[in-house]
Amino acid sequence: MKLSFKTKLILMISLIIIVIFGIMGIFMASSRLKELQTEIITSAEMFVRLSCDKIGEAFLRYYKNVFFKFRSIVISQKELNYDLKNIQIIALSGKILYDMELYEKGFFSSIDNRYTNDKFVLDNIKKLEINIHTDNEVCIVAPYIDEYGVHNYSIVYHFSLARLKRELSSVLVGSLLMAVSTIILAIMLSIIASNRITGHLKALSQSAGKIAQGDFNQFINIKTGDEFEELANTFNFMTEKIRDNIRKLNNLIEELKKRDVQKTQFLANISHELRTPLTASLGYVDYMEKEKMGPLNQDQKQGLKIIRRNLERLNKEIHSLLLVSKYTLDGIKLKPERFDICELIENVINNFTPEIKLKGLVIKKAFTTKDLFGDKENIRTVIENLISNSIKFATPETTITINTDVENRETQKYFRFKISNYGAIIPEEQTEEIFEPFYQVDATTSKKYGGIGLGLSIAKNIIEAHQGKIWVESKEGLTTFYFIIPQGGQNE
Repeated sequence: MKLSFKTKLILMISLIIIVIFGIMGIFMASSRLKELQTEIITSAEMFVRLSCDKIGEAFLRYYKNVFFKFRSIVISQKELNYDLKNIQIIALSGKILYDMELYEKGFFSSIDNRYTNDKFVLDNIKKLEINIHTDNEVCIVAPYIDEYGVHNYSIVYHFSLARLKRELSSVLVGSLLMAVSTIILAIMLSIIASNRITGHLKALSQSAGKIAQGDFNQFINIKTGDEFEELANTFNFMTEKIRDNIRKLNNLIEELKKRDVQKTQFLANISHELRTPLTASLGYVDYMEKEKMGPLNQDQKQGLKIIRRNLERLNKEIHSLLLVSKYTLDGIKLKPERFDICELIENVINNFTPEIKLKGLVIKKAFTTKDLFGDKENIRTVIENLISNSIKFATPETTITINTDVENRETQKYFRFKISNYGAIIPEEQTEEIFEPFYQVDATTSKKYGGIGLGLSIAKNIIEAHQGKIWVESKEGLTTFYFIIPQGGQNE
């Protein structure tokens, strides 16, 4: 059967409205049910933590000799939680010592020599932490440890999810009523809308949809001599302008990409060319320091030390330029391995001993974890840059603190490195920008402290290649750099 456009439009708009409201209803219903389940579980867990010791102590003291007092305590606790269904006290062997539900029903002797066959209870009854299982009901196993630190039995709580089922029924009824109302509303709105929409607007809508998907070669030919023709002409003018701007933007992007590659290649080439004479200069300095070109007096030796120090500083900056160029052009190729990060940090600190002594700094270390899985040489570069940065900007006669730790985020285990120093503050609005190449906090930084602003950029590239994150916090005279690297293990 062939349907008219108006009928199709009514059906389409009705379906869209129904689907939208349906999705909203499903989302709201599922959210409500999830919230209620979370509320029941959270309330149950809190109740267990508050009542476990009290029930366990009452069982220990009163169960055999003053049972009515133990029963009153259990009943009073049950009344505090609406969802509590049953309380069992089970020995570590699995023997049920007390079952509230059976006792309340009058089965006093049926519990003798009865053992639980609940796999979750048996798996967790000897553990010293609270464990929760959710299926048709919420089951929580909580260990009772007496005042002497002895764990002879655990308390098993069973919480009903009846509230969740009642809420589900209520939601289904509400959803059904909303569905009927939505259908009626959808039909009414679609009829009103279809009376005001023409085929010309459909053509405009189809063309606009293609533009939204990236097809800008759209042209609408409407010759009606009214507002629709004017709208079509405006639409065609707009698409022509979009096409023109896209062409210009693509050309500009390509030009910028070429220039960026050229800039990187230039840096790589000039850095490589600079290293050749620099290496020769360092060789001659070493040759002269060994007095192979004749004996030196004290002033000459001191002068050579200054020359060597500046040449090594220049060599370090050129190495940084080469690294940035290499990472930009070729990316970072990692060779991960497991190694002792603490040993690596100690070696790096030893390399900076002269600078540390010169500024009178104290290095305070706290290594909670030693193992790290990552690219050892690249991680060394990161550590060197961060420690060098802290020494450079630290106030003389202060303390630099270095920590390693393990951090758990959701189901992923991360290695975390932290280094803090007292000194110049990094403005909050610049804490992201300092990881960009050649960035300096202010114009006087490079003059006062030296450097060209590549160390943190290199560190960021390396950490992000490890799928990690690096950041800085700076306030009240204390600047702290962090980085984390995923270790690929699940939380245990």
